[in-house]
Amino acid sequence: MDLKMLKDEYLKIDTDQDDALLKTLIATAKEYIKNGIGRYVEGNAQFELVVGMLVEHWYENRGMYESGASGSNIPFTVQALLTQLRYVDVKGNEEDKQIESSINFSSKEKGTG
Repeated sequence: MDLKMLKDEYLKIDTDQDDALLKTLIATAKEYIKNGIGRYVEGNAQFELVVGMLVEHWYENRGMYESGASGSNIPFTVQALLTQLRYVDVKGNEEDKQIESSINFSSKEKGTG
């Protein structure tokens, strides 16, 4: 996710005063994902969404927090998406491609009878 898209479409920020911070948070979010699941796929919509969620969380919850304090934990939605991304095969720039199942049922298993 680039800075313009993050600001205009996701965070609805119309000033430039936090651009340096947001760029740092974008880079940090990508590294966070890579460190957490072993990869980051540039241009993949799910990875981009997680970047946006992480940046939003960190942007709105700046500062040091004690364990268990409100706002200090990574939101469950981010954790769930990262878990899914860890186990699925994804490629970048798949907007126009249909998602195909890797499961290949025989006609007997499809319930043809």
